[in-house]
Amino acid sequence: MIMKTSSKIIIYDDGCPLCAAYTSAFVVTGLLNDQGRKNFSNIDAATFECIDKAICNNEIPLIDTETKQVWYGVDALLELLDSKIPFIKTIGNIFPVKYCLQKMYKFISYNRKVVVATSEKNGYDCSPDFNVRYRVFFLAFFLFFNTWMLEPLFETVFSNSFIRNSSFNQIQWAHLLLVGCNIAIAASLGIKKGLEYAGQVNMLALTCILLIVPLHLVNQNTNILATSINNFYLCMVSLFIIKEYIRRMKYALVIPLHPGIVCINIISVLLFIFYLVY
Repeated sequence: MIMKTSSKIIIYDDGCPLCAAYTSAFVVTGLLNDQGRKNFSNIDAATFECIDKAICNNEIPLIDTETKQVWYGVDALLELLDSKIPFIKTIGNIFPVKYCLQKMYKFISYNRKVVVATSEKNGYDCSPDFNVRYRVFFLAFFLFFNTWMLEPLFETVFSNSFIRNSSFNQIQWAHLLLVGCNIAIAASLGIKKGLEYAGQVNMLALTCILLIVPLHLVNQNTNILATSINNFYLCMVSLFIIKEYIRRMKYALVIPLHPGIVCINIISVLLFIFYLVY
């Protein structure tokens, strides 16, 4: 049986690990054949001419090599899924459903470089446009998530670690002071650079939270973990976050252009730890 997608090729950003991962999944699941996934750096000129350059940076294109028809973003994904899931395209094109799908897609697409923090370019630069509204929504959404996660993590992990003498209110206040400090730094950099910096700090906090979640689940379901084990795990997470901080600040050009910001970050984190420990 010939797949409905056998003549279709999806073009992805090879400088974005997130894009590379989910388009690879299309091949693994049979939504595309082995030749149905190409990156912008390796497509031929004829295929490239079919693509609308004003759209493809923000919405991934799917091209039918026989008819030369091109779908973008949500329409491209629905076209692919339709070969495996009956009626998915019909349901996806209902106005309220389509509206929500497009907003979710843009939320991810406009912020994908913030998530992966890579500026690798192997030819055509398909970095998404800078969108203030979606960047601010991204920051607000994950700030809320990170703040909300502090309570369950406090109950299972922090209360059984080197900061066990701190109350939940102390942790919340320390967290809010760190957030306020980074908002002040971001404001000093201007809108675009400031939102880029804030995005990277936000992702560092989210990464830290997500890395602690497995420890939270173990502590939640067992009573066998000693304080020393929690402390060791938190130290390993801290070392990873330090490495990730350096990588992300280089991406945001804070290193080496703004050494003062790095000093403020180091001092604020040390004060954060000192406040919670002592």
